[in-house]
Amino acid sequence: MTNMTKHNGPSREWLLKMADGEDAVQSTSVGGMAANLGVLPPVAAESQRVFGRLIEFARRARGLSVEQLATHADVDLAEIVDIEREDHFIPTPRTVYQLAQVLNLPSGRLTEVAGLTTPRSDVSAAALKFAARSEPTATLSAAEREAFEEFVKVLVEATDGG
Repeated sequence: MTNMTKHNGPSREWLLKMADGEDAVQSTSVGGMAANLGVLPPVAAESQRVFGRLIEFARRARGLSVEQLATHADVDLAEIVDIEREDHFIPTPRTVYQLAQVLNLPSGRLTEVAGLTTPRSDVSAAALKFAARSEPTATLSAAEREAFEEFVKVLVEATDGG
């Protein structure tokens, strides 16, 4: 039992090794599971926010809708939405790898930005700078405004009727 800790399950080193090995595997998620179970240290919400914003910008720069990215990356649509919108969402290593392939980003560095591995100081500095510069300031596009107004209408109708 060299890979087991005295108290409860696999060692941190083993989990990190397995998570690193997942980059090339499409069917497991030891790292994501370990992070979700609290075996790995919690990821700062800022790191996850930067990751989500980076994925959104890379998707938009390639002219992909959320649905198209999910299809091309073979990732569940709800997971892409969570990545881009939820500050506390932790993606699995498989998802990060799949997104890196589709968006032409280095999977190792993307894993750092996603908070699944400890980022190098230059990656942390660049992430902070990106976060500061990527706050939305543009007005809504016509399609965004239409989607927003339709959603608000449903919310208002649901409130009035319920």
